[in-house]
Amino acid sequence: MYNKELFEFISNGNIEKSLYNTCVFLVENSRIEILEDTLIYTCNYISSFITIYNIVKFNDIIASTINIINDNNINVVDYLTLISKMCILCDIYLKNPTIKSGTIPITQLRQKIINVFSNEIKLNPAGLDKFNSIIPPADSDIYGLVLKIITSFINLFKIVESVNNPDDVYNISILFRDSFDYIIRKKYVIQTKFNLNEHEPVFFLWGFINCLFNYEPSIINYYRLYCINNSSNNKTIRNQRICLIHACAIAIIHNYKKNVASSWNCDEKLIIHKIQELSINLFIQVKKELGVVEEKKTEKIEKKQDSSKIDGLTYIFDYMPKTTNIIPNTHYIFEDELKTIIK
Repeated sequence: MYNKELFEFISNGNIEKSLYNTCVFLVENSRIEILEDTLIYTCNYISSFITIYNIVKFNDIIASTINIINDNNINVVDYLTLISKMCILCDIYLKNPTIKSGTIPITQLRQKIINVFSNEIKLNPAGLDKFNSIIPPADSDIYGLVLKIITSFINLFKIVESVNNPDDVYNISILFRDSFDYIIRKKYVIQTKFNLNEHEPVFFLWGFINCLFNYEPSIINYYRLYCINNSSNNKTIRNQRICLIHACAIAIIHNYKKNVASSWNCDEKLIIHKIQELSINLFIQVKKELGVVEEKKTEKIEKKQDSSKIDGLTYIFDYMPKTTNIIPNTHYIFEDELKTIIK
């Protein structure tokens, strides 16, 4: 269960209120799982509009979110740094909006992506073996369609390797993302060894990603976040994270053309660094306002286990906590393989 108020602050780029509310969660500690769910929900939201030009920044956010959730301790600086990065990406979107994934009517979506798919390419025995975990039995009604999807995606990867114009790479990334969106919304029933208990097309697509990019952390991290904190495999939770695979599609195309995207620029780094410097002071300020007695001045707290449109980027340059006592911050062969699996 995510916190709607905190999510709205982050999605509106309101960095002041986002940081403050995050500190409230960190001070209370007992609701840390709600904060974690809010981080995942926000990642899913950003996934719906992220483009290849900012995918490196988002890869950083995805990795940080996973690390924070898996850490047994609460690192205040890490949490507030992550929140500030999320606000930056949301602020970029608000100033330069794009069409979100999942919003195009499916009939229009089909017309947009139909030319991606072709029967001209065939998998040879090595290719069949490579994708064995996601190819249904040969007598399945959907066997031919699955092969068509796999080979068409491989062909798209070969095309992106041959282009150098950033706009062309961008267009291919959106085409690939929208192809994922179409397949998921068509609700094909695809039985795979990758997940024997689930036949939804999203698991076929995650399986496809796993077959080719299992050793690429910047790509497979999207699947890790999709699964995290959902040991019961709750379908409602899965549906709330569906856009993560759309962003993963963008990250895959970036894997072929890494020069298209850049990491945090100088202004953004300045904001992030300032947040890191102010994090502990802000945390202490919130503790005092909430009437919590400070036992030890530290940036790490042990997690409790639970048994059951303001321009924030401009604001942060002028923002300083009310606390005056400053505490120092103490921490702050794939391309070759493709040629062997198709005829």
